[in-house]
Amino acid sequence: MTTPVISLRGVSRKFRRVRALQDIDLDVFPAEITGIIGPDGSGKSTLLKICSGILSFEGRAVFMGADLRKDAESIKRHLSFMPQGIGQNLYMDLSVEENIDFFAALKDVPAGKRDSLKQRLLDATGLQPFRQRRARHLSGGMKQKLGICCSLVSEPNVLLLDEPSTGIDPLSRRQMWELLHGFVSGTRTTIVLGTSYMDEAERCHSLYFLDEGSIVFSGPPEQLMKDDKALEEAFFEILLGRKGETPAPDIPFRPEIPGGDTAAVRIKGVSKSFDSFKALDGIDISIGQGEVFGLLGPNGAGKTTLIKCMTGLLRPDKGVIRVSGLDPESPELKSRIGYMSQVFSLYGDLTVRENIGIYGALYGIRGEALRERMDWIIDASGLRGREGTVVKDLPLGIKQRLALGCATLNLPSILFLDEPTSGVDPVVRRSFWRFIRGLSDNLGITVIVTTHNLVEADFCDRIAIMNEARVIALDTPGELRRVFVEEQGDVYELYPEDDVDTDIFASHRISVTSFGRRYHVWRKGLSEGDVRSLLDTHGIRYRYLRRIRPPRMSSSTS
Repeated sequence: MTTPVISLRGVSRKFRRVRALQDIDLDVFPAEITGIIGPDGSGKSTLLKICSGILSFEGRAVFMGADLRKDAESIKRHLSFMPQGIGQNLYMDLSVEENIDFFAALKDVPAGKRDSLKQRLLDATGLQPFRQRRARHLSGGMKQKLGICCSLVSEPNVLLLDEPSTGIDPLSRRQMWELLHGFVSGTRTTIVLGTSYMDEAERCHSLYFLDEGSIVFSGPPEQLMKDDKALEEAFFEILLGRKGETPAPDIPFRPEIPGGDTAAVRIKGVSKSFDSFKALDGIDISIGQGEVFGLLGPNGAGKTTLIKCMTGLLRPDKGVIRVSGLDPESPELKSRIGYMSQVFSLYGDLTVRENIGIYGALYGIRGEALRERMDWIIDASGLRGREGTVVKDLPLGIKQRLALGCATLNLPSILFLDEPTSGVDPVVRRSFWRFIRGLSDNLGITVIVTTHNLVEADFCDRIAIMNEARVIALDTPGELRRVFVEEQGDVYELYPEDDVDTDIFASHRISVTSFGRRYHVWRKGLSEGDVRSLLDTHGIRYRYLRRIRPPRMSSSTS
């Protein structure tokens, strides 16, 4: 029998009165990808930190033969660990190339090997054109991709990744998985990965599902994907079966319908460059009052830059922006908008209540009004009973909920959300969107949101798809889907028994994209019979093949 690379028995961890992990038994086998899934606060990050040797624990843990309780230092030469959070393992004043070189030097990687592997990593992640750019000037998704490069440049025996694809667009996530699988098959790297994306979890060899610090499932993803069920469906069933559905929080405020201009935001001919890099190129958009408007597109498309221009954090080189009829730099506008940035923007060393209080002071909200809104945010964030918790000790998804609440404290006319659901689990993501829709439907707040999660497009009234600094499509999700089918053909979902050589489809001019263990295929005029015939010709066994709706424009945007 194969010896595990990492083996935990009866591992527990307590933070003051909170038990983060309880009696964990886990085995990680060599040259495999082991996925750790579960809701926010279930113990995923704590488990990964214990495996990396940076957290103490109760129980027994063995890493490549070393007892982690006695000799955690000895494992570091075999290990790379990418922590949770955008760019947390990077040096912001160093360039892309300098960051990679620095991490190679830490692990004594010879220069020749370093340069060869660096070239491969930069090409695989699409960072080659940006190798001289400082890390602080990269988009959030680019920072995450750079963090992965820095973790892989030493070709570690074991790679621990905590939410590595937070903020990464769908195409880049597929590239990341091709890269990871290449290391598993090529250098026999063992990977343990915490993820909130269920399509990523489908790609793992085995899964451990945590909830409230305990393992509620362990085994291959196929065991959860019975009866043609997607893994995300199984995720919901397990959690809702254990806890039930959390009702949406009430919004105890009266709507204030803005008067005047029917457009909340008007953007005309806006361009913005950073040195020779063009971030925005002639953007024209009008966003109606009370609309939930989505900005979709790959990393570096210009979404965050456009948000920053609308909020007055950046000044465009050309063009005109009016927000609620005002110039973005107008002092009067600041009280009318709310902004949740892509990078976590709360104060980590302050408590939940203290952070809300600071936002109240910034907006001039005091007394009974502040107490009422603070109670609302605490309930909406699921933080009742944890008001005194220091924010840095909260799980990422709960921090995101708190940040969203603080951004709405002043009940803004327009709310800007930059990647608000990055790194949160499916249950929290759904609650986010129920909250966002409630702000629009009940209070008439205009919400402008950027996202890489294409499932979220259907929650928006309209979306603009951006690519290479331009808007390439703008309409309702339904209309964009209709146009896709008209121009590109029906989409079929294939769940094969084994991995498929996608060149088979390419040779017949059939477009294909992977989605976890499943594949989406399409071509104008392609029928289900055509696909079945092709699969039979090549001896490809499959669980099912079915026609589906284009999955929220995922094919056209990635």
